[in-house]
Amino acid sequence: MDSLEQNEDLIDFNFWPSFADLMLSLVLILVFFYVAIIATGMINMSGIRENQMRLINDISEATGKEKQETASPDTYMIGKDIIVNNEPTVQKISFADNILFDVNRHDLKDQGRAALLSVGAIIVKNLASIREIQIQAHADITPIANDTNLNLGSRRANEVYEFLKNEVGIDPASHLISATSFGEFKPVNRSDEDPTYNGKRLQENNTTNAQRNMNRRIELLLFYRIS
Repeated sequence: MDSLEQNEDLIDFNFWPSFADLMLSLVLILVFFYVAIIATGMINMSGIRENQMRLINDISEATGKEKQETASPDTYMIGKDIIVNNEPTVQKISFADNILFDVNRHDLKDQGRAALLSVGAIIVKNLASIREIQIQAHADITPIANDTNLNLGSRRANEVYEFLKNEVGIDPASHLISATSFGEFKPVNRSDEDPTYNGKRLQENNTTNAQRNMNRRIELLLFYRIS
Protein backbone atom coordinates (compact mmCIF):
# COMPACT_ATOMS: atom_id res chain seq x y z
CA MET A 1 0.00 0.00 0.00
CA ASP A 2 1.54 3.32 -0.97
CA SER A 3 1.57 6.42 1.26
CA LEU A 4 -1.40 7.99 -0.55
CA GLU A 5 -3.64 5.00 0.19
CA GLN A 6 -2.50 5.01 3.83
CA ASN A 7 -3.44 8.68 4.19
CA GLU A 8 -6.87 8.02 2.66
CA ASP A 9 -7.46 5.17 5.17
CA LEU A 10 -6.57 7.52 8.02
CA ILE A 11 -9.00 10.10 6.72
CA ASP A 12 -11.77 7.49 6.47
CA PHE A 13 -11.20 6.33 10.07
CA ASN A 14 -13.57 8.22 12.38
CA PHE A 15 -11.58 8.49 15.61
CA TRP A 16 -13.87 11.07 17.29
CA PRO A 17 -17.42 10.05 18.33
CA SER A 18 -20.22 11.72 16.49
CA PHE A 19 -22.09 14.71 17.92
CA ALA A 20 -25.14 12.49 18.47
CA ASP A 21 -23.03 10.04 20.49
CA LEU A 22 -21.70 12.85 22.66
CA MET A 23 -25.17 14.22 23.32
CA LEU A 24 -26.50 10.77 24.18
CA SER A 25 -23.66 10.22 26.64
CA LEU A 26 -24.29 13.62 28.23
CA VAL A 27 -28.01 12.89 28.62
CA LEU A 28 -27.30 9.51 30.22
CA ILE A 29 -24.87 11.11 32.68
CA LEU A 30 -27.41 13.78 33.62
CA VAL A 31 -30.13 11.17 34.09
CA PHE A 32 -27.82 9.12 36.30
CA PHE A 33 -27.04 12.09 38.54
CA TYR A 34 -30.71 13.13 38.66
CA VAL A 35 -31.78 9.66 39.76
CA ALA A 36 -28.99 9.60 42.33
CA ILE A 37 -30.11 12.96 43.75
CA ILE A 38 -33.74 11.85 43.93
CA ALA A 39 -32.78 8.60 45.62
CA THR A 40 -30.63 10.45 48.15
CA GLY A 41 -33.48 12.88 48.83
CA MET A 42 -35.91 10.03 49.41
CA ILE A 43 -33.49 8.41 51.83
CA ASN A 44 -33.02 11.70 53.68
CA MET A 45 -36.78 12.31 53.86
CA SER A 46 -37.30 8.83 55.22
CA GLY A 47 -34.69 9.54 57.88
CA ILE A 48 -36.39 12.81 58.83
CA ARG A 49 -39.72 11.03 59.19
CA GLU A 50 -38.15 8.44 61.47
CA ASN A 51 -36.58 11.18 63.61
CA GLN A 52 -39.89 13.03 63.85
CA MET A 53 -41.84 9.98 64.99
CA ARG A 54 -39.12 9.01 67.44
CA LEU A 55 -39.28 12.49 68.96
CA ILE A 56 -43.07 12.27 69.29
CA ASN A 57 -42.87 8.89 71.01
CA ASP A 58 -40.13 10.12 73.33
CA ILE A 59 -42.14 13.21 74.31
CA SER A 60 -45.16 11.02 75.02
CA GLU A 61 -43.05 8.79 77.25
CA ALA A 62 -41.24 11.67 78.97
CA THR A 63 -44.45 13.57 79.78
CA GLY A 64 -46.40 10.44 80.66
CA LYS A 65 -49.16 11.50 78.27
CA GLU A 66 -50.67 9.29 75.60
CA LYS A 67 -50.02 9.97 71.92
CA GLN A 68 -53.10 10.04 69.69
CA GLU A 69 -53.47 10.62 65.97
CA THR A 70 -55.93 13.34 64.94
CA ALA A 71 -58.17 13.80 61.94
CA SER A 72 -55.55 16.08 60.38
CA PRO A 73 -52.83 14.20 58.49
CA ASP A 74 -49.48 13.85 60.27
CA THR A 75 -50.82 15.59 63.38
CA TYR A 76 -50.69 14.05 66.85
CA MET A 77 -52.06 15.00 70.25
CA ILE A 78 -49.89 14.33 73.30
CA GLY A 79 -52.26 14.59 76.20
CA LYS A 80 -54.62 17.56 75.89
CA ASP A 81 -52.14 20.42 75.76
CA ILE A 82 -49.48 19.49 73.19
CA ILE A 83 -50.05 19.09 69.43
CA VAL A 84 -47.28 17.94 67.09
CA ASN A 85 -47.52 18.35 63.32
CA ASN A 86 -45.04 16.74 60.94
CA GLU A 87 -44.22 18.35 57.62
CA PRO A 88 -41.56 17.09 55.17
CA THR A 89 -38.64 18.96 56.77
CA VAL A 90 -40.31 20.82 59.66
CA GLN A 91 -41.88 19.59 62.89
CA LYS A 92 -44.19 21.92 64.82
CA ILE A 93 -44.73 21.39 68.56
CA SER A 94 -47.62 23.52 69.79
CA PHE A 95 -48.33 24.19 73.47
CA ALA A 96 -51.68 25.53 74.64
CA ASP A 97 -50.91 28.86 76.28
CA ASN A 98 -52.53 27.89 79.60
CA ILE A 99 -50.05 25.07 80.13
CA LEU A 100 -47.16 27.56 80.02
CA PHE A 101 -48.57 30.89 81.21
CA ASP A 102 -51.34 32.41 83.25
CA VAL A 103 -53.70 34.86 81.51
CA ASN A 104 -51.90 37.99 80.27
CA ARG A 105 -48.65 37.01 81.99
CA HIS A 106 -45.31 36.08 80.49
CA ASP A 107 -43.57 34.33 83.40
CA LEU A 108 -43.58 30.55 83.01
CA LYS A 109 -45.79 28.57 85.38
CA ASP A 110 -44.33 25.59 87.23
CA GLN A 111 -46.41 23.35 84.98
CA GLY A 112 -45.01 25.10 81.94
CA ARG A 113 -41.44 24.79 83.14
CA ALA A 114 -41.94 21.06 83.68
CA ALA A 115 -43.45 20.63 80.19
CA LEU A 116 -40.66 22.58 78.49
CA LEU A 117 -38.01 20.73 80.47
CA SER A 118 -39.39 17.35 79.36
CA VAL A 119 -39.80 18.37 75.71
CA GLY A 120 -36.52 20.28 75.68
CA ALA A 121 -34.58 17.27 76.92
CA ILE A 122 -35.91 15.23 74.00
CA ILE A 123 -34.99 17.98 71.53
CA VAL A 124 -31.46 18.09 72.94
CA LYS A 125 -31.08 14.38 72.20
CA ASN A 126 -31.97 15.08 68.55
CA LEU A 127 -30.02 18.30 67.94
CA ALA A 128 -27.65 16.58 65.52
CA SER A 129 -30.51 16.24 63.03
CA ILE A 130 -32.02 19.71 63.66
CA ARG A 131 -30.57 22.77 61.92
CA GLU A 132 -32.77 25.49 63.45
CA ILE A 133 -35.36 26.06 66.18
CA GLN A 134 -37.93 28.85 65.98
CA ILE A 135 -40.11 29.87 68.92
CA GLN A 136 -43.35 31.50 67.79
CA ALA A 137 -45.90 33.10 70.09
CA HIS A 138 -49.55 33.53 69.04
CA ALA A 139 -52.64 35.14 70.58
CA ASP A 140 -56.33 35.60 69.89
CA ILE A 141 -57.86 38.98 69.03
CA THR A 142 -58.99 39.82 72.58
CA PRO A 143 -57.50 43.23 73.53
CA ILE A 144 -55.15 43.51 76.53
CA ALA A 145 -55.37 46.47 78.89
CA ASN A 146 -52.40 48.82 78.53
CA ASP A 147 -50.59 46.45 76.19
CA THR A 148 -50.83 44.62 72.87
CA ASN A 149 -50.99 40.94 72.00
CA LEU A 150 -47.85 41.41 69.92
CA ASN A 151 -45.87 42.69 72.92
CA LEU A 152 -47.20 39.99 75.24
CA GLY A 153 -46.35 37.32 72.67
CA SER A 154 -42.86 38.73 72.28
CA ARG A 155 -42.21 38.55 76.01
CA ARG A 156 -43.56 35.01 76.14
CA ALA A 157 -41.43 33.88 73.21
CA ASN A 158 -38.35 35.41 74.83
CA GLU A 159 -39.20 33.70 78.12
CA VAL A 160 -39.29 30.32 76.37
CA TYR A 161 -36.06 31.19 74.54
CA GLU A 162 -34.25 31.96 77.79
CA PHE A 163 -35.58 28.80 79.39
CA LEU A 164 -34.41 26.59 76.53
CA LYS A 165 -31.01 28.30 76.58
CA ASN A 166 -30.39 28.47 80.33
CA GLU A 167 -32.38 25.58 81.79
CA VAL A 168 -32.48 23.04 78.96
CA GLY A 169 -28.98 23.88 77.71
CA ILE A 170 -29.50 24.63 74.01
CA ASP A 171 -26.63 26.96 73.09
CA PRO A 172 -27.65 29.49 70.38
CA ALA A 173 -23.98 29.81 69.42
CA SER A 174 -23.98 26.16 68.36
CA HIS A 175 -27.64 25.65 67.36
CA LEU A 176 -29.68 28.39 65.70
CA ILE A 177 -32.65 29.37 67.86
CA SER A 178 -34.89 32.42 67.56
CA ALA A 179 -37.97 33.94 69.20
CA THR A 180 -40.74 35.93 67.56
CA SER A 181 -44.34 37.03 68.09
CA PHE A 182 -47.19 37.06 65.57
CA GLY A 183 -49.61 38.56 68.07
CA GLU A 184 -53.19 37.80 67.02
CA PHE A 185 -52.43 37.81 63.30
CA LYS A 186 -51.72 34.13 62.64
CA PRO A 187 -54.58 31.97 63.94
CA VAL A 188 -54.26 28.22 63.48
CA ASN A 189 -56.53 28.31 60.40
CA ARG A 190 -54.41 30.83 58.51
CA SER A 191 -52.23 29.32 55.80
CA ASP A 192 -48.78 30.72 55.08
CA GLU A 193 -49.57 30.51 51.37
CA ASP A 194 -52.93 32.37 51.39
CA PRO A 195 -52.61 35.86 49.81
CA THR A 196 -56.35 36.56 50.23
CA TYR A 197 -56.38 36.54 54.05
CA ASN A 198 -57.80 39.74 55.57
CA GLY A 199 -59.25 41.33 58.70
CA LYS A 200 -62.71 39.87 58.14
CA ARG A 201 -61.36 36.34 58.09
CA LEU A 202 -59.25 37.10 61.16
CA GLN A 203 -62.46 37.97 63.01
CA GLU A 204 -64.15 34.81 61.68
CA ASN A 205 -61.24 32.69 62.95
CA ASN A 206 -61.78 34.09 66.46
CA THR A 207 -65.56 33.79 66.72
CA THR A 208 -65.90 31.02 69.30
CA ASN A 209 -64.16 30.26 72.58
CA ALA A 210 -62.80 27.05 71.06
CA GLN A 211 -61.19 29.00 68.20
CA ARG A 212 -59.67 31.57 70.54
CA ASN A 213 -58.32 28.85 72.82
CA MET A 214 -56.57 27.18 69.87
CA ASN A 215 -55.16 30.49 68.64
CA ARG A 216 -53.47 31.24 71.98
CA ARG A 217 -50.38 29.06 71.76
CA ILE A 218 -46.61 28.79 71.77
CA GLU A 219 -45.03 26.83 68.92
CA LEU A 220 -41.58 25.31 68.62
CA LEU A 221 -40.65 24.80 64.96
CA LEU A 222 -37.88 22.27 64.42
CA PHE A 223 -36.23 22.52 60.98
CA TYR A 224 -34.51 19.25 60.11
CA ARG A 225 -31.29 18.81 58.16
CA ILE A 226 -31.81 17.22 54.75
CA SER A 227 -28.25 16.01 54.25
